[in-house]
Amino acid sequence: MSDHTLDHTSGSMSGSGVSRRSFTRAAAWSVPTVAVVAAAPAYAASISDVGAFALRGTCGTLGLLGPGFTLQAGPDAPLPIGTTVIVTGSGVANIGVFSVSGGMASVAVLSGTSRLITLTSDLPAGATMAFRTTLSISVAFQLNAVATLPSGYEATGAKTTGKVSSTLILCSGS
Repeated sequence: MSDHTLDHTSGSMSGSGVSRRSFTRAAAWSVPTVAVVAAAPAYAASISDVGAFALRGTCGTLGLLGPGFTLQAGPDAPLPIGTTVIVTGSGVANIGVFSVSGGMASVAVLSGTSRLITLTSDLPAGATMAFRTTLSISVAFQLNAVATLPSGYEATGAKTTGKVSSTLILCSGS
């Protein structure tokens, strides 16, 4: 038998010096706890709508301006830094060197027939920038482009794709 007895009125055990509360508190701290963390939604911050921007293919002018694309910001909001345009080509082994005018962007060569253009500063509302290649419209080729906004942005009513098609005789852009 134990020499310790529990006094139900005081909550302590005679002869042990340990109260029932102390024992319960110690037991509670020794039980592992599980922290529950609620995950924040991936886009907890509000989404900014840049409106109806437009990416359009253009044939340029034979001997003066090469074919390529124009990117026009919508009338109410700038296109944000980090907006990308991927240009892919077919019908030729190399789609040429792209230059940028009317805004700030970097051009990365992904392959002979693919380029990644990234805005390095905002394109102001209503402003237009051009991406033109050294490729001549006197050869048959097709260029396709797709614009993508950085996360946190959307574009209601935007035209996010463009195309340039050239035969030996005709060129069309959309």
